[in-house]
Amino acid sequence: MIKIFKKILFKVFGLSAYLKIVSASYIKLIKLGYGKKKYPELYKLKDIIKPGFTCIDIGANMGYYSVFLSKYAGENGKVYAVEPVPLFCEIWKKNTKKYKNLKLLNFALGNNKTVVEMGMPLFDGELHHGMTRVISDKNLDYYKKFEVEMKIPDKVFADIAKIDFIKIDVEGYEHLVFENMIQTIEKHKPLIQSELSGKENRQSVISILKSLGYKTCILKNNNIVEASSKDIENHEQDFYFKPIKNEES
Repeated sequence: MIKIFKKILFKVFGLSAYLKIVSASYIKLIKLGYGKKKYPELYKLKDIIKPGFTCIDIGANMGYYSVFLSKYAGENGKVYAVEPVPLFCEIWKKNTKKYKNLKLLNFALGNNKTVVEMGMPLFDGELHHGMTRVISDKNLDYYKKFEVEMKIPDKVFADIAKIDFIKIDVEGYEHLVFENMIQTIEKHKPLIQSELSGKENRQSVISILKSLGYKTCILKNNNIVEASSKDIENHEQDFYFKPIKNEES
């Protein structure tokens, strides 16, 4: 039913208005307490983020995480939101306009200072805007393509005094970001939350962070616990990475 409703909205209003309606509605529903079973990691932020935290939201999309990171970090905290897609940035600004401790970084992160092409994919004729990614498979259909600037994360974040928390969701390119963010992670040892789709991407990120003194965790019964080998292979939600010296949840 929801899918049908979304398709109707998309056809009636077009892409930009559709995304504004859907994203604003989603944020309002989360604020009202809906979706706790479907989005447990988003609700867990309330326990994780403390007043005064500095957070980085990589793959900020339309502000779903940025809003709540900002809220919990408070006026003495700071949130750096990285989002390269121009349309998403426009909507991000609208959804976060009440919050003053946010800074939008309108570019992608990767292994080079360059320009890359990103696309909003179609699967079986259906738009999947949440899976917008760097185009690597030329055989996929894309509803819309964007040329965006890419920068190296270690250089971008070099002058930040402290980083307490990093959330990253870049549709299978997390390994590329982490490979070029090692200095930042070594310096600050933040708690990290990451989506990890794709077997090779997952294994690569876990290996990188293990070498930096992190243990791999998942959210289970609202507690961040160490992941088993079975969890690492089969877990479908976000992973958490905790510095081994930091045993606080």
